[in-house]
Amino acid sequence: MSLNHLIPAVSQLSHQDKLRLIHFLLLEVAKEEGCNLEPTENQTSENLLLEQLASTEAVVWSPYDAHEAAQTLSDMLTAHKEENNA
Repeated sequence: MSLNHLIPAVSQLSHQDKLRLIHFLLLEVAKEEGCNLEPTENQTSENLLLEQLASTEAVVWSPYDAHEAAQTLSDMLTAHKEENNA
């Protein structure tokens, strides 16, 4: 079944069923990525998710102190302004 056939069916689901579908898709994608988000007997799904997140490495970029990026943006805006005024 293609995504074009699924979207109309999904839009007709109840709110609760849409949330269940999101949960199911999250678990399926996690399995494909090699993560098992299914809780064990003595573990809640929230704790398991937190443990999975803690064991992964993430790179977070912030514009704070990104002076080169600010200068690049400023140069681009100046060039655009000059092009439009010409």
